[in-house]
Amino acid sequence: MGEDTDPKTLISELLQEPFDRRTLFRRAATLGGGMPALAAILAACTSTPSEKTAPSERTKTVVVASGADAVTLDPGVSFDGQSPLLWRAAYDSLLEYDGGSTNTVGSLAASYEVSSDGLTYTFHLRPNVSFVDGEVLDSAAVKLNVERQQAVKQGVTFALFPLKKIETPDDSTVVMRLDSFNDGFLSAFAGNYTVKMISPKAITDHKGDWAQGFLRNNMAGTGPYILESYQQSDKAVFRKNPNYWRGWQGTHFDQVIVLYVHEPATEQLQLEQGQVDIALFLTDDIIQSFLSSTDVTVTNDPSFNLFYLSFYCKSGPTSDVRVRQALSHGFDYDTYIGQIQKGLGAQRAHGPIPSNFTGYDPTTPQYDYDVERAKQLLADAGYANGGFPIRLVYEHGYAWKPPLAELFQSNMRDLGIDVSIQPLSPSAWAGLLSNPDTAGPAFPVVWWPTLNTPFDYMWSLFHTDAQGTAGYNWGYYSNPKFDSLLYDASAVSDPQERDAMYGQAQHMLVEDAPALFIMERDYHLPKRPDIEGFVFNGIYIETLNFYGLNRA
Repeated sequence: MGEDTDPKTLISELLQEPFDRRTLFRRAATLGGGMPALAAILAACTSTPSEKTAPSERTKTVVVASGADAVTLDPGVSFDGQSPLLWRAAYDSLLEYDGGSTNTVGSLAASYEVSSDGLTYTFHLRPNVSFVDGEVLDSAAVKLNVERQQAVKQGVTFALFPLKKIETPDDSTVVMRLDSFNDGFLSAFAGNYTVKMISPKAITDHKGDWAQGFLRNNMAGTGPYILESYQQSDKAVFRKNPNYWRGWQGTHFDQVIVLYVHEPATEQLQLEQGQVDIALFLTDDIIQSFLSSTDVTVTNDPSFNLFYLSFYCKSGPTSDVRVRQALSHGFDYDTYIGQIQKGLGAQRAHGPIPSNFTGYDPTTPQYDYDVERAKQLLADAGYANGGFPIRLVYEHGYAWKPPLAELFQSNMRDLGIDVSIQPLSPSAWAGLLSNPDTAGPAFPVVWWPTLNTPFDYMWSLFHTDAQGTAGYNWGYYSNPKFDSLLYDASAVSDPQERDAMYGQAQHMLVEDAPALFIMERDYHLPKRPDIEGFVFNGIYIETLNFYGLNRA
């Protein structure tokens, strides 16, 4: 690189001036980085919204850059962290969380009642709500969507297990009857991973697979925006739904554009230059650089995120609890949190539940970084000098995962364990781990809840029923005592008794060590200062209420 050449300056200049292919290659050559440098310039200088949109139109459009690709447009079949950003533009659910709280309020259901025994839920639907294809939202449509969710056995289906009957006494009333009390049932209709309302025509026209193939690349909801075009890993464009039931009084955006930007430096520059309004999944060092910027505002909110590194528990060395406990003692948590996550509000996790979430047990123990204890546990398990490999895979887009993998690799080397690291695309990562025939690698994962209960975290990541495509138990951990305890706790209506049982489950997981319980961390959203209306909710993290946003 030339001594007077700054990549950001060069890219900034190119964004401001017309150029042809010859000029582009000549100017890129001054970077001295060859094709990687050219790729970054091309990504920054081509297909940016401001080049194709007049200034008056730009003010009516919000542009979001995401460093992580969506996996599917179907809101009923995935727990991935990237797809809900798009779902929230096009779909509504019966309920929603109120502002930044975990209190449920009506959405498509104008109101609801719960019987005194917690076994009957009655939802009263809003009148005159239609899907984007003209279908009407009525009780039959709601019933069909719940039946679809139960049939696909993915997504939030795990929270619907006590549901025994759905009644539709009239077009605007839905009654759901449960076999037993469930502390998360109501919130199953409010979160990111919920029963989003999909057009009944879209479902019945593709009934063979419950429209899973069709909805992977198409959207048919009641939401504020209509999907206009979508190219996976490239761009999604939404336009305003003129018939949206909330109406369009006040200030709202007419268009939403989501760009998938795979080079963090390009995403950073686009935000700084105003080419995009909001940036998701940026690296921690870039977010830290924004903290003193006047061009970018960074939010700072306590989140419900908890970060794990999960192990394969079904076979091999890590099927031995002593080996997993050794790995738990062998990781340098303080270095990861204090040095790598410094300045981003990170702290050690005490088990599988974040400290600010309902049902958290503060007596849950932690593993100390103790290499000698780790070596002793390995010896007890028959691996005195380590001597076995661990493959670790992570998906592109999550900036915290590569440094975690590298530190884990370094720490395990001290125990004689060889860790290989493989980054994958989000879809390949999920496909590999959710398939019992190809599962086996360790993997880092962050979890935030959709249900306002500890059951959400512990079932989704560690219950036997959550293995494969049903949940995220891709370490294939299985403990029948834990499984029973979790379901028993969810059925207890007394909060104190229920929390005591959830506390036992938290202690059990720390003892069995199916994962490293690493940290919880505040959430930071980088955005342009003129973007208003963002309200953080830890359950809707990495998504945006597009309808509520506006430009000052």
